[in-house]
Amino acid sequence: MSSSNFQAQWTCKYRRRESRLSGCYFLVVRTVAFLLDASSEWLIPTFPFLALLPQEMQFGLDSVIGAALPAVGDAFCLYLSLYQVLLSKLFGLPWYVVGLMLFYIVTDAFIGVIPLVGDFFDVAFKANIYNLRLLEKELKRSRWDAAVIIPQSTDWIPRPRKTNA
Repeated sequence: MSSSNFQAQWTCKYRRRESRLSGCYFLVVRTVAFLLDASSEWLIPTFPFLALLPQEMQFGLDSVIGAALPAVGDAFCLYLSLYQVLLSKLFGLPWYVVGLMLFYIVTDAFIGVIPLVGDFFDVAFKANIYNLRLLEKELKRSRWDAAVIIPQSTDWIPRPRKTNA
């Protein structure tokens, strides 16, 4: 094969419409948002003292880890939130959306470090859920609309299908 016939065939598989991984990335982003900001129904059996809180109050690992380990827990949750933004960026989001996502995360992390006030702020301010909503809104407006199936906001974790045997 001569070098004059060579043509580069490189394409980014993450930006193709038919990418099989796009649905997986979206589910990972969704799962991280759920675990960090809205997994209270899963946490209550593990930590029974959390059942004293009102049923309407949704909280997640971000609030629990931030309260248990004041600075280290917030840094760990910041790391997980940045992972969520990195995966969201693979969908080709505009820079202003990524900037808004980073602003939400940094605000959540820095105010979360403040004792007591930060713990209440972590329960009230759901940066990861807001970032998920931003990603869903951008996906509905973009070319990814047909490639990613966006479930209802109440269906956090995919349930196994019942098969008739």
